[in-house]
Amino acid sequence: MSTALSELEPVTPPATHLPEIAIEEVSRETSRAIERAEVAAWLDLYKAAPADFAARQGLSIASEGDLIWTTCRTIPFIHFNCVKNIGVDGPATEDQVDVLLARYRDAGVMRPWFYTNPHAEPTRLRCWLEARGLQHQGGWERIYRDATPLPDEPLFPGDPLIPVDDLVIEEVTPRTASEWASFIDANYRLPTTPWLTALVGRKGWRHYMLKRRGAVVAVRSLFISEGAAWSGIDAPVPGIMAPSFDLDAMLGERLVRDGIAAGAKLFVADIEAPRPDRDGPAYRNYDRLGFKLAYLRNHYSYLPAHSS
Repeated sequence: MSTALSELEPVTPPATHLPEIAIEEVSRETSRAIERAEVAAWLDLYKAAPADFAARQGLSIASEGDLIWTTCRTIPFIHFNCVKNIGVDGPATEDQVDVLLARYRDAGVMRPWFYTNPHAEPTRLRCWLEARGLQHQGGWERIYRDATPLPDEPLFPGDPLIPVDDLVIEEVTPRTASEWASFIDANYRLPTTPWLTALVGRKGWRHYMLKRRGAVVAVRSLFISEGAAWSGIDAPVPGIMAPSFDLDAMLGERLVRDGIAAGAKLFVADIEAPRPDRDGPAYRNYDRLGFKLAYLRNHYSYLPAHSS
């Protein structure tokens, strides 16, 4: 009688993988606060859009009760054609989904997006979306932190072999607004410079550029409203548009420090290149910045083939 060698060897259980960021099960109310922080930023962002620019681009934001959605005929970009908060402030209905889809069709938008999270009501919302042909197409990790101060010493110090003045973070001013906006538009291939420059100096907004030898290499913005700070308008997106996460981490640290000084009590951001094991530099960096992972926010839309 013969026995396979593999059957004689002891079975080694798979190694337990620990996520590289703290994960916290948040309440529905905390989830709502997280989502509202982003919605507040987008509402103000659209208020800042110059009227002639919005008219040329077919750019609009609409609301019905607490529900917010964006529409743009000329820029087929997820942020500009999405339902921001369905099922967040109250249970969604099937009629609501149908009306929203009809409005996008009437506007000539063939690929609208819907965001859902584990607290969105009702739980069968995603089933309603799938029943209408929309499919799950990835998502972003929603992360947040409170106002716990960071250590005095820098969390992401520069390389000691590089001159101190090589990497410099600057807050965007009206004088440098065009430089900042042009960098973003070049990265995303968008025509939004008139809109972006209207945000510089606007109440609640802070914009930052990281420069190397005088040239912009990364940017990120912060919007603070009623104690909640939303971080976004970042370029290039690490893990998607750029291989390095270090530059974005340096900007993130500056935003947290300045946000705490400005009175922010809740910070909200995203990891746009999620990993199933929740490891990698994005998770490590945000963990060092004191962020916790709340949940994966899922995105639903039609597949490109359906857009015809």
